[in-house]
Amino acid sequence: MTEIERLLAIEEIKQVKAKYFYAFDHKDWDMWRREVWAPEGRLEVPEFREEPFTPFEEVLKYASEAAADQASVHHGHTPIIEFTSDTEAKVIWAMEDRLYRTPENPLYDGSTYLHGFGHYRETYVKLPVGWRILASRLTRLRVEMRKVF
Repeated sequence: MTEIERLLAIEEIKQVKAKYFYAFDHKDWDMWRREVWAPEGRLEVPEFREEPFTPFEEVLKYASEAAADQASVHHGHTPIIEFTSDTEAKVIWAMEDRLYRTPENPLYDGSTYLHGFGHYRETYVKLPVGWRILASRLTRLRVEMRKVF
């Protein structure tokens, strides 16, 4: 990979993560599937479930059901990108998210508001259609939860 190819790959990976946040917050599950994830993508959210969500249909089912009547705002910052080959990269993203749920669909502890800070640790792969997320693990360092109506 030349330096120019590496810089272009970094920018494409940043665009993929931007689309991840945009599509999730807007519940655009078609975009999330087509422009963000590798077909065999998997998601880990240890605070909600110990085992990963896999295959990708399970990832999509979990995300779309969890966000059904939720308003959310996700931010990703300061990626640390390490290329392990010309077609694979490991990326750590600092993140902040705010989740707003209805009383009818609260979070696991009954809260309707979550403000989280943490990191995504991800593996990206280069496919014929471009860079996509193969694996994503979300861990939060701090979580503020409360009931807001």
